[in-house]
Amino acid sequence: MKPITLLASVCVFAAAISGVWSAPQARIVGGDDAVPGQLPYQAALAVGGSFNCGAVILSELYALTSLHCVCSAGSDKPWPPQLFTVRAGTTDIYSGGVSIVVEEITVNPNYHDLSTGIALLKLRSPFTFNEYIQPIPLAQSNPPLEAEVEISGWGRTKEGQTDMYRYLQLNEATVIDPAECARDLGREDPDILCMSHPRKNGICRGDFGGPAVYNGQVVGIASAVIGECGSYLPDVFTSVAAHYQWIQNTMQA
Repeated sequence: MKPITLLASVCVFAAAISGVWSAPQARIVGGDDAVPGQLPYQAALAVGGSFNCGAVILSELYALTSLHCVCSAGSDKPWPPQLFTVRAGTTDIYSGGVSIVVEEITVNPNYHDLSTGIALLKLRSPFTFNEYIQPIPLAQSNPPLEAEVEISGWGRTKEGQTDMYRYLQLNEATVIDPAECARDLGREDPDILCMSHPRKNGICRGDFGGPAVYNGQVVGIASAVIGECGSYLPDVFTSVAAHYQWIQNTMQA
């Protein structure tokens, strides 16, 4: 993942569809392999059979991801839902678990920037919950400053690599003042959570749409990095609390 001013995740169908987001650099940088069943709410999102993002399981029929995981760059109009599948129940992105086709994609129109929007995925058939597949509750408030938050994903491993990293990675990040992100971003966004991390740690392209978890609740959706992934600059997550009511209302509609 590259600088947020240049980078926007694009949908990939069969071959890569080029956009303003440049080539990936690394995975969940500095992370460790997750153990099967350790993150049962973590899912992977594929379009046209190619994995491009993460997702978070909310119920038998719904998963949550980042807006730019389901749309072309610069657009909030999602690709046809039947192009997408959600894989869950495995730490190996290319093996095991189950894959379910998406039935419907609903974009939250109340975003402040395309890079931090979210989309709700309704599945064609329900997940069967077990020790490897479980939903995670939505946070109704943001974690406190300096809270240690768990981040995870299958982001890519090096510049120009086509495939996602095979094994699910787990790491930690620290919640910081959004004003610090605003200075680095050059704009304010009330819907974001900012996470700091040591150098050579943090999220990267391919991790977008994945969860940030605090006290057993999903508090953020991975959205972007500022500068190069693994730099000293913070990572950007979309606040789940900021969209809590919309998510609940959409799932219950």
